[in-house]
Amino acid sequence: MPTVTEAVEALVRATVDLPDVELDRTWVWNEYDEEGLRFALLMAQHELRDLAVRLAALRPARATQPQRILAQYHTAYRDLTGALAGVRDADVDREPAPGEWPVRAVALHMVGAEYGFLGVVQYARSPDRPADDAAAEERWTSWREEHGYRGPKQIDGGINQVREVLFEAHRRVLRELADLTDADLDRMAAFWDGSKPIRFRLHRFEAHLVQHTVQVDKTLAGIGRGPTEARRLVRILYRDLAPVEMIPGDVGADERATVAAVLQDRAAQIGALVAPAGR
Repeated sequence: MPTVTEAVEALVRATVDLPDVELDRTWVWNEYDEEGLRFALLMAQHELRDLAVRLAALRPARATQPQRILAQYHTAYRDLTGALAGVRDADVDREPAPGEWPVRAVALHMVGAEYGFLGVVQYARSPDRPADDAAAEERWTSWREEHGYRGPKQIDGGINQVREVLFEAHRRVLRELADLTDADLDRMAAFWDGSKPIRFRLHRFEAHLVQHTVQVDKTLAGIGRGPTEARRLVRILYRDLAPVEMIPGDVGADERATVAAVLQDRAAQIGALVAPAGR
């Protein structure tokens, strides 16, 4: 049985490269028979949104403030995932204009910031951080190196490798900050911009991703790879998958399995439907 994430990925693979004209193909869901194939994605969005509501109602404890902030950050990451969903290997190094960053350079910058932000928060929490601020500032660079809070100097390969590097950085952030408490948010964490609360630092993860996802959008438009209707709908699916992923996996197993099965079956249906068109 696939997970909800795996089922969404299957649906994305079946639809992300469809040209707009393909979305006019007949696809029927109960009484809805006039919207075409796009309604398969619109219904998937509906089902993901409803699943998130159901899972939230089943959650045994309210989310903490750090969990809520990290959930916002995860939504931004999933929006970036959607923005990159239709990117091809040939797109990764194309400059939208002379001297402007291609997708690979934008991704490398984002990953570097993720590791830097994470290191700042973890250094503030670290038992081996010197209590004296001047000594802590002097120790920061070597501590960061010792604990692996620098991003890669380059990202090799095609778009799948770019996505993988982004994913690994994101997963590390979520894993290492999972134990933050509400009280931790008031602790101070110093970076190049001075000393600011961890609350501010957590929100910077999301804000920075949003900023450079917009840059990715502009880059893709600049190289003639702006979003089709299918890619726009896929991006919405990823966005609405995010709240489901951020609720503990042991909550609502039956509800998750039901939606996953529906989406997996829909992906197979679409794959069979568009196959005669040469896909």
